[in-house]
Amino acid sequence: MYGILNLIRKLYGRPAMRRVLEIIKKYPEARPVKTIKSEGLPYYGATEKSRLGAAKGLAEGSSRYLDPYPGTFMNYVRHKVPKKEMFSDVANYYRLNPDKRKIMDDWHQEMGSKGEWSTGFMDDMIKDAIRAMAGKNLKTRGPTDHEKYLLALLRQKRQEAQEGAKILPFRRPE
Repeated sequence: MYGILNLIRKLYGRPAMRRVLEIIKKYPEARPVKTIKSEGLPYYGATEKSRLGAAKGLAEGSSRYLDPYPGTFMNYVRHKVPKKEMFSDVANYYRLNPDKRKIMDDWHQEMGSKGEWSTGFMDDMIKDAIRAMAGKNLKTRGPTDHEKYLLALLRQKRQEAQEGAKILPFRRPE
């Protein structure tokens, strides 16, 4: 492990090495830390290259681990959600469900907010939260006139479809 830290010191400098060492001490159960600590056996375990890659990831993303205010996931949400009211709904959803918030904070801490894999998972969780809060808001505030009209149209179409009526799909004029 100390050889990897020495390489980090040469690549990024002594402060980066100290940050990585602090993360290793603070989070011994984190997956990148376990990767750095593992001994590279010939056909089993992490190689030197993967251990160095994990250490580089910790050095570059050390703020995710050492920041005393781990609200970076909500900063990601703020940029993904288009409306301010919708963001407050999502924030309230995660305040009401701290277990789901912990999952997202842990994921963001480990994976960051870059890359298709990490952002895809976070985007799916945000969509689930929006869907859950939209249903709850509709139940608590009641539907608006426009929503009532749309629901009545849907009921009417469903009723006509059950009776065997032919419903022509909407076609764009050519």
